[in-house]
This record gives sequence, C-alpha cells and structure tokens, in this order.
Amino acid sequence: MSEKNSGWNFNYTTRDIVIIAVIAAIAGVVNTGVGNLWYLLNSSLGALGGALLQGAFMWAYILAMWLVKKPGAALLVGLVETGVEILMGNASGIGTLGWGLTQGIGVEAVMAITRYKQFDLLTAMMAGAAASQFGTVWTAILFGWDPAYARDVWLAIPINLISGLVLSGVVGYYLAKALGKTGLVRSAA
Repeated sequence: MSEKNSGWNFNYTTRDIVIIAVIAAIAGVVNTGVGNLWYLLNSSLGALGGALLQGAFMWAYILAMWLVKKPGAALLVGLVETGVEILMGNASGIGTLGWGLTQGIGVEAVMAITRYKQFDLLTAMMAGAAASQFGTVWTAILFGWDPAYARDVWLAIPINLISGLVLSGVVGYYLAKALGKTGLVRSAA
C-alpha cells in the first residue's frame, strides 16, 4: 500500500515549520543520549560496534518527511536536530552538522527518486538505509577512517544498511503512522 499525494511542493506552511521544529528539538535531545552510546560502542568495538547503532539517528528525518511530505523536510530536520545536539554538548562539536547534512540528503535522495510521492513502508526503509550510509561517509571523513586500511569500515556497510533500514526506516514510518492515528497531527495533503 502506498500513499501518493505530495510531489515537488515547496510551499511550507506554519504547520509544517512547527512540526519540523518540534520533531528536530525532540530528536536532538534523544540523539544526544543515543550518540553517547554510539561513541561507547564505536570506541570499544570499532566501526562494527558503531554500525549496530548508526541507523538509530534518522528516525526523526523519516517521521518529519512522512508528516510534512515536502522536499527538504528531512534535510531541515537533520540540520536543526544536529544543531540541538551541538548545543547539548555532542562530543563531535560543529562536526555534528555533517551528519545532519549527509543523512538528510540520504533521505531526500530516496524521496527525489519517488518524486516525493511514495510514502509507504518500503520507501521509508530505503530512506533509512540510505541516510545511514550517507552518514557513515561523513563519519569516515570526520574521524579520518581510511578505507584502504580500515577493514572494519567495509565490513560495517551491510550492518549500517540494516541498522538504518530498521532503526530509522521502520521506526520512523510506524511513529508517523501512530502519530497520524491520534489526530494530533493530521496528514499533509
């Protein structure tokens, strides 16, 4: 089952902006805590440890995209959300914005392929997987992982894909569905 109803509509309403801001603020707080666990896994188990949790950061990007259904929603959430993380003391400092940018672009790329008209579970899963991989590219750049010498970085790719697919794609999709059923946020037309 798919929902086809948006397209290339850049007319953001006040409602859209409020939804993006609220989701980004909540995600910034949640992801700051998740980030601390990610750093622990990454430092103790290496890239493979971090890969297990890499997909847990983009659920809000999927949630916002599925509620707002407009180009740029995931990217905006990513940038605002990582800005909140910086203000809360993320260990990567200003470099955190790179994750917001790359992961947001990952979701936007998948949605652009569907012309921002496909809002089903499969699309959410692909968007979560893409965002996770795009974010991993930034992680490798930020931490100076050289793929020529870092075997674990290459081994982490399938784990990142599955992690993003499930922890962001599936979770974000069902959060959007559940929130939509409450009537608190009506689905965008």
